[in-house]
Amino acid sequence: MFTRLVNSFPLLNALVHRDFRYYWGGHTFAVSGQQMATMTQMWLIFELTGSALQLGLLGLARAIPGVALNLVGGVLADKVDQRRLLMYSNVGMTALYFILASLVLSGSLEVWHIMAVVFGTGAFEAFQQPSRQAIFPNLIDRKDMMSAVGLNSTIHPGTRIFAPLIAGVLIDQVGMGLEGAAAALYLVGGLYFTFSIALSRIHMAPVQRARSGSGFQSMVQGFRYVANHRIFMLLIMTSFSSAIFGMAHVTLLPVFTEKLMGESTGFYLALLTSAGGVGGLAGAFVAGSLGSIRRRGWLMIGGAGSFGLSLILFAISPWYWLLVALEWLASASNQMFSVTGQGTLHALVPDEYRGRVMGLWGMTHTVAQPLGGLQMGGMAQLLGASTALVISASVAVGFVVFGIGRDASVRNLDGSQVLAAARRESAPTPAVEG
Repeated sequence: MFTRLVNSFPLLNALVHRDFRYYWGGHTFAVSGQQMATMTQMWLIFELTGSALQLGLLGLARAIPGVALNLVGGVLADKVDQRRLLMYSNVGMTALYFILASLVLSGSLEVWHIMAVVFGTGAFEAFQQPSRQAIFPNLIDRKDMMSAVGLNSTIHPGTRIFAPLIAGVLIDQVGMGLEGAAAALYLVGGLYFTFSIALSRIHMAPVQRARSGSGFQSMVQGFRYVANHRIFMLLIMTSFSSAIFGMAHVTLLPVFTEKLMGESTGFYLALLTSAGGVGGLAGAFVAGSLGSIRRRGWLMIGGAGSFGLSLILFAISPWYWLLVALEWLASASNQMFSVTGQGTLHALVPDEYRGRVMGLWGMTHTVAQPLGGLQMGGMAQLLGASTALVISASVAVGFVVFGIGRDASVRNLDGSQVLAAARRESAPTPAVEG
């Protein structure tokens, strides 16, 4: 039955590999925790301060460690056992969330406590993100690369459907709000620990590692490699632009919810967040199933451009339920670009550079998006949330039009050629059913 299901849906092909199933399942638990934590921390900050600027500072606290540690993590991902690095860092995140939950439950929570824990978990996230990106291609056959990338890309939007709702229900229904937030954070810590357990069950074959050298030299080599490959540089720069000027709009979701509904309850905020999850899941499913599409480049251009345009409409929407629909569309469009872009990098970048290249890509989430949240929160404080988002999203659209949209190497990218290149890459034979 499982084999028939996989054969019916190309997106599921990578699940025939045992070790990838452990990785994907554990990662799903961890990202569910991340989504719950983000929702809960945003609610706590807005409950304590009512300030859009403080929401932006929350993003800054997450971004600061990522500036350096994402690059260091990329170097380590190319040199050390990625599985162990991921296991230990997830245990560290479990401990931090348990500490924050205890502070909330004790009634001694202050804003700086939240900022400190976000800083710490941001450091762990930045440190491990390149290893998460680099490990899974070695758990599959390269012919299943787009399936694996597509499945990985369903995790964030898929968990956005239910994880924030769980956090919202806990906040609204357990105790007086703060008790529910504490319960959500304890659950978050448990979910991260589950990922560590899943990683302990993975058996990795030997992987080609980068040659020895100083960490600084390795980082410089990674930058030079990307700079010498124009298409890689453009994809990473577009990802940064979308994160800073587009994805960071999630920082303002509590503001838009309160503006249109009169209050920023856990339920309405979670529903808006979950709508983005449904849209992102749809976009990831479509992109993951179109790995061999001839006009792969136009799929990326269209996804990135539609993302920015959807956010402009989101910013000027006068109705909450239209916000929900536009959040769905924006997330679907963004995932179309993200899945296709990641798949292109994984297929074309060799093993010895993958950790560093994907470390740069990963800074989209660990650095660019939080910094974007800071600038968007600051602009919202001065100009209002709608004006801030219109300006930011317009910049994102402009970057697509005058960046990847004008580059022939991106426009002419052929999916079948990318898959052929992936199959030529040598890779260990992973375990299948058993």
